[in-house]
Amino acid sequence: ELQTNELGKFAEKAAIYIDRHGNRLMIGICVVALALSGGIFWWRTQRGNQMAAWTDLSTAINNGKPEIFQSVWDDHKGTVPGLWAKVHEGDAWLGQGVEAAFRNVEKSAEDFKKARAAFEVVAGERRAPQEIRERALIGLARTLESMSDGSEDDAIKAYETFVKEFPKSEYQADAQSRIGILKSGRGQEFYAWFSKYPRPKIAEKLPRDQPGDDSDEESSLRDDMESALKGASKKKSADDAEDLTLPEDREGNKKTGQAPETKGNTKTPAKPASDDDSDPKPTPPAEPQTQPE
Repeated sequence: ELQTNELGKFAEKAAIYIDRHGNRLMIGICVVALALSGGIFWWRTQRGNQMAAWTDLSTAINNGKPEIFQSVWDDHKGTVPGLWAKVHEGDAWLGQGVEAAFRNVEKSAEDFKKARAAFEVVAGERRAPQEIRERALIGLARTLESMSDGSEDDAIKAYETFVKEFPKSEYQADAQSRIGILKSGRGQEFYAWFSKYPRPKIAEKLPRDQPGDDSDEESSLRDDMESALKGASKKKSADDAEDLTLPEDREGNKKTGQAPETKGNTKTPAKPASDDDSDPKPTPPAEPQTQPE
């Protein structure tokens, strides 16, 4: 009976409170429900965006072109997949620049500038994960080394920054080695010589270039190759034409010094008359050869 009385008193007080503050309670419940719904929607949206960003990054890695990595960064700027895309973009530009350094100095310098810009974006992002900044700093140092022309101060500074910030990195030994080489005289002499080394300028070919767009040197080389192929074809045809007898016939003719015999029903030629025969006898006609049954 005591418990029933207490429950009744509480219900009576609650009813009175709801009557006085019912509107405020409803508004508070609605606000909490909206906030909770908004948080769930935001979390699901962020998760979906992250999944889309990782998918785009995977597609760009399979493609390997720096422009694709740039588009991933533009679509997912500031996210972890976007930062990784920027690092891969720098690696792609750096690889193209190193490859072009042996044939086209202008294109190589342009690719190195793009690689440097991509790495600097990630290296300057202090909130980026450590493994991403690690890749960006070592890539920036390598790019600055590739751009050096005898003065390696920027590259040395970048390597030293990397060594200081990531003392336990797997690239630590490589960075220390590059610092020693760049500070030595032989490293500076090499880059000074390589920056002035004359490269042959080769026109860049596009996938849809027509055969008529070749340069004079390429056209001449192609003509020489076609002539050589035609000559080889003619020689092979002549060899095939001469090879009309069986191998054993050729070997026997070579030993006896006689001409190869031809197959078929041929007549034996008559013996010509010599000058000593005063009364040559008529040559009897050749007997007809019998055909095999």
